[in-house]
Amino acid sequence: MRFPSLVVTIFVTLILVSCAGTTDKSEYLTFNEQMAKFNKTQKNKKLISDLEKIPKFNSLRGKMAPGFLFYLSHPSDEKLKGRFRADFTGILRLPYNVRINVKGKSFKQLKEKVLTSYSKYFQKGVGNVDFRLLYRQYYVEVRGFVKKSGRYLVTRTEGIDKVIDKAGGLRGDLKKNFYKAEMKQQNQAYAISLNQYFQNNSYSNAFTWTGGDNIFITEQDASEMGDDIPIVTVLSGVVAPGKILYKPNANLYYYISKSGGAVAALNYTEAFVFRNTSKGLKKIKFDMTEMDAIPNIEPNDIIMLQADKRTSQDRAFERTSQVSNILLTALLLLAL
Repeated sequence: MRFPSLVVTIFVTLILVSCAGTTDKSEYLTFNEQMAKFNKTQKNKKLISDLEKIPKFNSLRGKMAPGFLFYLSHPSDEKLKGRFRADFTGILRLPYNVRINVKGKSFKQLKEKVLTSYSKYFQKGVGNVDFRLLYRQYYVEVRGFVKKSGRYLVTRTEGIDKVIDKAGGLRGDLKKNFYKAEMKQQNQAYAISLNQYFQNNSYSNAFTWTGGDNIFITEQDASEMGDDIPIVTVLSGVVAPGKILYKPNANLYYYISKSGGAVAALNYTEAFVFRNTSKGLKKIKFDMTEMDAIPNIEPNDIIMLQADKRTSQDRAFERTSQVSNILLTALLLLAL
């Protein structure tokens, strides 16, 4: 009595297997249709791609800033002696409740302010008050994707990589993800790509710290990078698929190398590059063994290498094997 129902099950399974194929495009939104609707003017306008354009704040050179360390003393007053550092907001807290904002002042202006503040405490004047600048170190605050968020002292042009090291290092892997540093300095706010920064050693002195600076490290979505900081995506056929910063004039093998190298079973005769053009997404198929056929890699390309090539005959054989297994299972059930 179980035979008819078993035959129906086998029949339905065969239909499902034989009908396996691609979904009709009318049933979903294609990438090209979506791109036609996308507003290409939407970009992260704060992102600075040319790191040479990072603000230098030259007008603040030589000015006092949060983090600076000073020495104060007077031979007749033990309370008026010690080292004092301007806090993150620029306030220098001295004995006898003297509070002075050091930001933007020259040392001469600050010293005059200090002596004026103490003039009422000494009948013979403040000639014996010794006030000196000991160290020029700048307070910066680092938060976000770092291991030890907090405030740290840095030199004026110290690299942001060293600043991140002071904060315990990046909490993430630049080889697998993209990160940006959102900066707030004085009255300016901007962001830079950390991947781009670490890729180019010439940018080590790109930053000028002013004291009281804020750095917020966060992950960066590739979609917000725009054309200014382009990427190349290697999807398959390599040891470590992922996104790589585009490098002008770099060939296909550069991106394969950056992705950990090719897998052992790579099929060199069938490779693809997907490229977004003015006419939509374009597929370029080529043979990696033909040097003259390898396409130039352009910004935002997607590279897909084949690790396992199967012909239509292979797929037909695999489907036949699946059907045979089903029939064999059915015969075993009938034999019970």
